[in-house]
Amino acid sequence: MELKLILAGIGGQGVVFATKVLSQAAMGRGERVMASENHGMSQRGGSVMSHVKIGGSEAPLIRRGTADALVAFDRVEAMRSLPFVRAGGSVYVNSVNGLDPAVMARLTELGIGVFSVEADACARELGAPAVTNLVVLGFAAAHSGLGLSVDDLKNSPKRNHSYRQRGLRVRP
Repeated sequence: MELKLILAGIGGQGVVFATKVLSQAAMGRGERVMASENHGMSQRGGSVMSHVKIGGSEAPLIRRGTADALVAFDRVEAMRSLPFVRAGGSVYVNSVNGLDPAVMARLTELGIGVFSVEADACARELGAPAVTNLVVLGFAAAHSGLGLSVDDLKNSPKRNHSYRQRGLRVRP
């Protein structure tokens, strides 16, 4: 079965790193993974989006209206990426107030579930603001929105070669 995920944020939020963590977690479970990143504006604070397919086809991009879930590290980027989510899909967003109430009525009609978490506050509370994207990923995994468990995600950096190569350690 194929799972189609869109990750969206702005430059500096670690969308590309989150894509690698998610991909490594799926591969660690023996899944086929195809990922495509658009990160040309990542160093300039612009939109960054990744398409991740777990299992299924080898085509790298996800067509509008076919994504099973959207994981958004920014509320504005969540709104911008909504056209990718299929009816019955899910949105996991880093937001204090969820999404725009005017949009929520239509999403409810389409059966699209919206789940928001104050990931910035959670990361600050942990004393590590740089892990905001991982908080959002963990939140989505806890809701079964990624097809992966929180434990799968926890083990991902341990397998990530580029992570180890930079001398970063992962505590058990």
